[in-house]
Parts: sequence; structure tokens; C-alpha cells
Amino acid sequence: MIRLLQGWSMLLGCIVLLMAMVVSTVAQASEGTDIDPLVDQVLSGVEARYASSAFSARFDIESTLKAMQVTDTAAGRLMVKYPGKMRWEYEQPDPMLFVTDGVTLWMYQPQERQVTVGKADEVLGGSQGASFLSDVRLLRQEFQIDLDPNGSDTLARLKLTPREGAFDIASIIMTIDRATSDVVEVLTTNQYDDTTRIVFHDIAFQQTFPDSLFHFDIPEGTDVLEF
Repeated sequence: MIRLLQGWSMLLGCIVLLMAMVVSTVAQASEGTDIDPLVDQVLSGVEARYASSAFSARFDIESTLKAMQVTDTAAGRLMVKYPGKMRWEYEQPDPMLFVTDGVTLWMYQPQERQVTVGKADEVLGGSQGASFLSDVRLLRQEFQIDLDPNGSDTLARLKLTPREGAFDIASIIMTIDRATSDVVEVLTTNQYDDTTRIVFHDIAFQQTFPDSLFHFDIPEGTDVLEF
């Protein structure tokens, strides 16, 4: 679990990018820097697919630290509500919760009776993180987006490469189901060749979540740390 936590900043950067792409309208996405028409077609499909106010999915995460030659896995449920609200409920290997209301971010480890708290914009990377949530054009300005040649007739793959350093990430590969425009996998690689692979399944759209799901009331007796 410690190694998974070490890879969490890379995971956050990946999810911020995903949310940035899906909260904006197709019209907004067509503005900004020039982009390959085939890439734009794929992105437009994703944006239309995720246009609802909330969605949920099951997730499986594989995080590998190359220098240590170790790989950890985790699984659970994700809930997203726009703008900026996320709830990651880790079920395996140990229960853990990441939740943000768009202002505050909480990381709760019940077995340790410990919660880590921080400002969402600072933890997500400040201007290089949360700002993408409000303007997808910044994403297209900051990242070179290309079709990955390893795609197929059924799966499109997009490679995102930072034009300048962002999230300490070297590249992001997004895999998209061509038939549904669901984002089914996101693979991030940092400058040290560490990787975090997130596979999404059982994706459900048009969800209705109360705002209370994206707030965390700290249990009495819990140790409180800061990011």
C-alpha cells in the first residue's frame, strides 16, 4: 500500500486530465491549438459520452516502481460528479478512501486510523492540475496529443506528451472503446519509467450522487496529517 501511495500523485494527474476532457463541451474542445482531425474525432466522442453530470465505474490499478522492481495492485469503485468532485473507494488489498469536493482532498486509511488532508488545487498540482478542470483548451495547449499506432479497429489509443513538465509525467496513454467512447484504460509513465495503469469497467452514466458523498467527516480519534 505504501508503494501505491507513492504513485498517487501520478494517478491524480491522470484523473485530472480525464475529467478535464469530459467536463467541457465539444465546441470548447475544438478551440485552441491545432490538432489532428482523427484525434479530435476521438476526443469529441469522449466528451459527448461523458457529458452527464456524474458517472461511476469499477477500477483496477497496477502501480509499478521500476527502480524497486515491485508492482502493487488495487481495486475498488470510483464516483465522479462535476465539477471537480471525486470519490475513490479502495476495496482491495486494504480499504482506503480518496475523496474531494473540489476544494479539499482527504485520504483516509481506516486500518491506520489516519487521514491526510490538503487543498485539492495544491495536491492536484495547482495551475498544472485543477485548472484543467475548468478549461480543456489548456490541456490541448500544454500537451501534444497523438494517435498511438498500437490502437485497433475496436480500441483507439491517444498518447499525451507534456509540452513542458506537468505532474512529473512523461506520457499518458488513454485507451478508448471506439464503439462507446468509454475510456477503458489510462496508463501514465513518469520520468523515472514508473507506471500506473488504471482499467475502468462497469461504467455507468447519468448517475445521481448527493454532495455529501464528496465530503469526509473525520472520525473521532483519527490522526490528522497534511499533504
